[in-house]
Amino acid sequence: MSTVQRVNFEPVSDINPIHRRDFPLADASLANPSNVVALVDGEWMKLDASAKLARATAIASVGDPALTISWPLFAERGRYDIQAMSQRKMPILFMGQYEFNTRIFDASVTIASGAPITTMLQPLKVATVTIGSRNYTGLVGAAYADNAAIVGYVTRLPANNGGQLRFMSGWAVRNGST
Repeated sequence: MSTVQRVNFEPVSDINPIHRRDFPLADASLANPSNVVALVDGEWMKLDASAKLARATAIASVGDPALTISWPLFAERGRYDIQAMSQRKMPILFMGQYEFNTRIFDASVTIASGAPITTMLQPLKVATVTIGSRNYTGLVGAAYADNAAIVGYVTRLPANNGGQLRFMSGWAVRNGST
């Protein structure tokens, strides 16, 4: 099981070719580091109907899978530059191929038709996970027949990577999910 720390999402590959994009938050209070459900780096976000960032899943419901395309948040909790903006914009990794280590995952959970994270190049999807005593939107194992959008593939298991999951990006929309 992972633990949330100050830095939870670290690049393994070069980040220069990745297109990072800032979007305003649908709920600006999530940028406040003293909020008990503040966003942390490595959580997964979606765009709502107003093109604002919202968590990819409802974190009140553990195991809730994301059925839409989502992107990882690339900003540590409490960053001053984000606090200074009136719109509270947050950066996501919007386009491009990348490989990252993340602490925001649950390797043991099985959600819907998914599977625990146990093998290299296993597909990954986004769902509500519990780390410590709090819920986050993070990565869980998927199956190729899964209805949820596949957002990446395992490139190093947590047991061989200091407790972090290493994954590469890669979208595959399954069974009519958008």
